[in-house]
Amino acid sequence: MAQGYRQGADTGLDLAAWRRLVDGFHEAVVVLDPDAVVRLVNPLAAVLFPDARPGAVLPQPHGRRQDLGGGWTAWYRGAEDFLDRAGQRFTLFTDRAAALSTVVELAPAEHAVAVLPGPRGRLEWWRRTPDGDIASTRTPRQAAAGAAGLAAVLNGEAEHADVTTSGEGPWGVSGLGLAVPLIAGGALVCFGGPRDLELLKRYAERAAVAVAAGNRFAEQERTVAALRANLLPSPLPEVPGVRLARVYEPAHAEALVGGDFYDVHPREDGSAAFVLGDVAGNGVEAAAQSGRVRQSLHTLLLVEQRPAQLLHLLNAALRAAGSRLFTTLVVGTMMPVQAGGLRLTLAAGGHPAPLVLRADGRVDEVAVHGGIVGVLPEVRFHQTTVVLAPGETLLLYSDGVTEARKDGDRQELFGDTRLKSALSGCAGLAADRVAEHLRELVFGWLGTAEHDDLTMVVVQAEV
Repeated sequence: MAQGYRQGADTGLDLAAWRRLVDGFHEAVVVLDPDAVVRLVNPLAAVLFPDARPGAVLPQPHGRRQDLGGGWTAWYRGAEDFLDRAGQRFTLFTDRAAALSTVVELAPAEHAVAVLPGPRGRLEWWRRTPDGDIASTRTPRQAAAGAAGLAAVLNGEAEHADVTTSGEGPWGVSGLGLAVPLIAGGALVCFGGPRDLELLKRYAERAAVAVAAGNRFAEQERTVAALRANLLPSPLPEVPGVRLARVYEPAHAEALVGGDFYDVHPREDGSAAFVLGDVAGNGVEAAAQSGRVRQSLHTLLLVEQRPAQLLHLLNAALRAAGSRLFTTLVVGTMMPVQAGGLRLTLAAGGHPAPLVLRADGRVDEVAVHGGIVGVLPEVRFHQTTVVLAPGETLLLYSDGVTEARKDGDRQELFGDTRLKSALSGCAGLAADRVAEHLRELVFGWLGTAEHDDLTMVVVQAEV
């Protein structure tokens, strides 16, 4: 063949005959001259050897090599090889956008468009732009009506159809294309290339698996995001006469949620209810339980504002719902005092005692006692009242703070004494600086060590 090709170049042999011979092969064929310059490419090779363009230098194409003599070589690539490699690429993706981008990028055509059912009865269109980027857009379903044959494939009425488009709208290409089903309600339309229906169908079958997996993953992500949104703590609200700050560090940072929780609920009279709690354990199960506790509290606050009585009702509600995880928490109300400062009423159920930072740096424990919530039928809760002068601070915290284990010595805990000393050093600081200072100290103590859910809420009377 190499000698014949040279003779054709020298004697005027009909090269069209050579091209017809190569075009009839069922494999992709590329012929290179001794300088590795592409001289012949059949239609299938234009797809399976995407870099093979007549006149281009292609030193080492991927495929089977045959020596033609005189330095000339032919490279072959079968459809099975192409499909297997495409399938391997598809298994790398769970992300829907990445899967669809790869489908239109690898499709056996010069230009491919993936048309998919979208939300609210719309259509999604994915295609490769002239710059090689992947573009996607959404249109009403009527946009498919202008391309004869496409609707039949989308509706499952045809296994394939010729599609003619002027290039307007979401197509990005004009001319005659070949459409085959991709997923239910979707199609892959290919323009240019070998127009090999069997190859295109087999490619679409493999691509459909990747697209379906991407759809499932995207749906799972939407579900998780919706559930997580109800579990994440709400931003701290504005409360008249109060400065609020918090530290919220779940044990599993990638999950964003854990067993610790907090809420502040402002009221129309200028007061507010607040809570900081800790469900036994951490991770998703604890986060789900903390969500139930938060929702129960939010509902009970509509009928009861007294902290101790609120805990009685919460304990009964959780037991009636079949709670299996115990919860510790502090609940309270805050009311600005006309002369300045805050009046706080608090009750606790099995939770570490809140701390009050006085103006002179003294730190007092708030003596509130009560049993754990959600397990025992008869539990006693008591409430107490604390007054904060302007600039004074109340600290609520979970046991993840005091039980933080020292980096390099897992037996030594951060402890109550160290926390009180750290809080004492925050006299005169604004609420957000108190929270940040305590966070830095605790995580400096932890170093790179793992930690439990770790939460603090700072309530400070405005100066």
